[in-house]
Amino acid sequence: MFIVSGLLFATLVVNAQDKKAIFKIDKKQKVDSEVYQLVYNPTLDQVYVAGPKTGFNKEIDNHIYVLNGQDLTVVDSINVGKNLPFGIALNTKTQVLYVGHSLQSAVSAIDLKTNQVTLIKNDRSKSKIRELTVDESRNTVYVSDHGNPSIWVIDGTNNTIRSFMDYPGGSLLGLATDSEKGKVYATDSETMEGNILVYNADNGQLESKFQTWSYCPLNIAVDKGGNRLFVSQSNDNNITVVDSGTGKIINKVYLGYDASPIGIAYDVDKGILYAANRNKKEVVAVDMKDYKVLERIDTQGLPNTISIDAKTGTVYVTNKQAGRKGEPLENGNTVMKIVRSL
Repeated sequence: MFIVSGLLFATLVVNAQDKKAIFKIDKKQKVDSEVYQLVYNPTLDQVYVAGPKTGFNKEIDNHIYVLNGQDLTVVDSINVGKNLPFGIALNTKTQVLYVGHSLQSAVSAIDLKTNQVTLIKNDRSKSKIRELTVDESRNTVYVSDHGNPSIWVIDGTNNTIRSFMDYPGGSLLGLATDSEKGKVYATDSETMEGNILVYNADNGQLESKFQTWSYCPLNIAVDKGGNRLFVSQSNDNNITVVDSGTGKIINKVYLGYDASPIGIAYDVDKGILYAANRNKKEVVAVDMKDYKVLERIDTQGLPNTISIDAKTGTVYVTNKQAGRKGEPLENGNTVMKIVRSL
């Protein structure tokens, strides 16, 4: 028995050594801010990075950093004034960038042709926003507000708040849209049911609540062709896969103890979901055809948000620095470009 176990162990070691990496970190760029979210712009081949200056100082100007999509060099910065930038989303059709200022209950709309900034202010008390997403076909921006439980509905034609989708007693965090089905999806972290809220994009009515049965669901990615929703479950260390029509749980892809997945993005062409595993300091690639982990990509930073170039499959990710009491990380406050090596 001992000899067989030894042979088995040796075989596993050889197989692990023989396995070739599918992905590699191609470029990385340090950014002079506390990086949070980013988004890739395929029209200009640029990456936009949101993050306030160290210390969250509201008395100094903050910027959105513009990186070249090829080599990640910083080519420009866009001044958003004293507003601290956290969340970010892009309408690729209108080339308007939307930036969430969570601590100041506002959103900046930036015309990328002129870099002109329009501030969209919400005067509701206790508002604290997190995620932004764009329905390009309706030219509408949605903003999750977990301080004053609701979703802001911003009209992209004039960049004003059109209405609110209120959800009293909830805590709305993640957002995603399916423009073809006319749906807006939001996660509610308030109960142990781990609800996905399904709204009608045209009339703003709540149509369904899907239970994921994982506490504190975070971000959402949509597989339109496969009629699936993918939800990162930071507390339960899994990606929950839900039928977008019925709400039935199809699978739960467990990513390992203390993985803490945050941002996710889905490569439709390759059927691969990427997740930012915060506590493991890695980006994980999961084959969503068989729900198997393909590879774990070590970032030596705290990965937060992922954006994909749909044409090439290139992955961009922000890596946060450790908190005030944490040890500095080698790749804290960086943007990374991940490509296939095979």
